[in-house]
Amino acid sequence: MTGAGSLPDAQAIMAAIRATWPPSRLDRVGPFDLPAEREGTRRGTAARPVPGAAVADADIAAVEAARPGTVFAAIIEDDRALEGVLAARGYAPSDPSDLMAGPIPDSLPDTPPVSGFPHWPPMAICDALWDEHGNGPERRTPMHRAPEPKTAILLRFDDRAAGALFVGLSGTVAVCHLVLTLPRARGKGVGRIGMIHAMHWARENGADTMALPVEANNVPAVALYKRAGLVRRGGYRYWSRT
Repeated sequence: MTGAGSLPDAQAIMAAIRATWPPSRLDRVGPFDLPAEREGTRRGTAARPVPGAAVADADIAAVEAARPGTVFAAIIEDDRALEGVLAARGYAPSDPSDLMAGPIPDSLPDTPPVSGFPHWPPMAICDALWDEHGNGPERRTPMHRAPEPKTAILLRFDDRAAGALFVGLSGTVAVCHLVLTLPRARGKGVGRIGMIHAMHWARENGADTMALPVEANNVPAVALYKRAGLVRRGGYRYWSRT
């Protein structure tokens, strides 16, 4: 089991997120990696600086010329200089998101019978749930490009579908995406059971660490992940033209 001192830092989590939510192609524009995709989630389309690279005003201008309207992603703790350059060019930040990670315990609780079903490719019911809650096929495309092993997990409560999530692997780090608990099932332990299902699957496939991004102002989700043993390892924001 991974100890707290060996958890991935913010840059490593961002790299694992990209590996498990990959663009069809990455182009290097100056110090930025620029996904080929123009449509989809900000997670899949944002330009990200190469770790440790210095960024100047001209570098932002080069990305703007290559793909107008690009959104930039910046790790809060590491990229103060980049944020200053972006702000000077008229970009404004989104609300922050946390990058969380935690060790997968050697001994995990059992899950209730028929409470979750890891499977791949996603069943139609998972696709329908994501469709109904703002993550249509175009936004889900990256998970189909992600390398195997990977899984969708359908969650059930009271003999009905209660949620869904996607888990991909980057080395020994499992990353959760598209985490959804239906409104009628919230506050009933479904999210906790979903994390246990994800950890069981991840451990069986060689992972020792669970990681994910979450909006920092999503208080119930952050609390859920903390109860699952995850801690904040950094944060990031998206920057777009006002």
